[in-house]
Formats: sequence, C-alpha cells, structure tokens
Amino acid sequence: MKRWTAAAMTTALILAGGAAGAAYAQAGDSSAPIDVSADQQETINSKCITIFRGNVEILQNRSRLRARQVTVYSARKSTAGSEGANACGAAQRMEAEGSVYLVSDQQQARGDRAVYTFDNNIAVVTGDVVLVKGKDVARGDRLTVNTKTNDAKLESNSTGRAAPKRVRAVFYQDENKTAPAAAETPAAPR
Repeated sequence: MKRWTAAAMTTALILAGGAAGAAYAQAGDSSAPIDVSADQQETINSKCITIFRGNVEILQNRSRLRARQVTVYSARKSTAGSEGANACGAAQRMEAEGSVYLVSDQQQARGDRAVYTFDNNIAVVTGDVVLVKGKDVARGDRLTVNTKTNDAKLESNSTGRAAPKRVRAVFYQDENKTAPAAAETPAAPR
C-alpha cells in the first residue's frame, strides 16, 4: 500500500503547482510516513481494488489530498498455483472523486475529480479546476500534468472571446524584485 500512496502524494504536490501550464513542482520525500484516514476502507482482492470512502484524507510530510472517495486499481500478479490467484501487485491508477482538494506548502488545487495513471505519469484533474500559488490563481475545466516532466496544460470546455468560462489566470508580479532606478532627467535650461 505504501507505493501507491507515496505516488499519490507526489501527484498531489505537482498538481497543486500547475498554474496556467507552469507546474511548480516541489521536492517531496516519498519515503516519509503516510497517514490515510477515511470513514470506510474496502479492499476487493479479486479485482485488485482498494476504495477509501467518506472524508478521505491522505497526509505525507506537509502535503494533503482530500476527497469524498479515493480508489486505487492495482495490477494482478501472475503467480503459479491457486494460492496466489488473487495476488495484487503495484498500483496502476488512482482516482479521487468528490471535492478533490490538493495542498502542499505554498500551493493548492481543487477540482471535482482527479485521475493519476502510474505507467505514463499523467495526472488529470477535471471539473471547475482552481489552482493557487501565493496570490496567483488559474481556473479551467481540465488540468493535465505529466508528473515526470512537469509539463502542464489547463483547458476549458468553452471557446471564443465571449465565452463565459474560458481558462483564466491572474498573476502578480514578484514583490521581491526592485524596480529599476528611474533615469535622471537633465535639469531644464534656465
């Protein structure tokens, strides 16, 4: 169980920083302890599925994933004999549904649903996606992030200048930068 949960938190770190296509990935310690809590957990070994339901919260370091439900789909291990017929291997896909909320130190993201596919390192957040880093905010309908390359794409279902729900982002200038000194103007002749 540790392998998929660590990857889920890594996904959360990266998703939380993807404002307007610029993923602000943070280094996470995937070997740190993982705390998973939910109202209910169900493991269906015959299908290699683990489902956490009700107020799901996954914590690792200072990162957090919250959702109504998180489902993890694992690969079936090929083993000889009937004893290992229901053996499950590594996680293949993780799905978080219902008010998905991802938080790291300085970043957060939310959406209605998030899916992470382990073999291609692709995470997709859909449904009223909002990304926040500091004062910067971006909104859209679908965020796709390659967690290996940190490439991100924020999309909207609406197109055209007059469309009401296009991708929208507000970025603030870095407050730590100093403005260039104003050029001195020569004194007017007397």
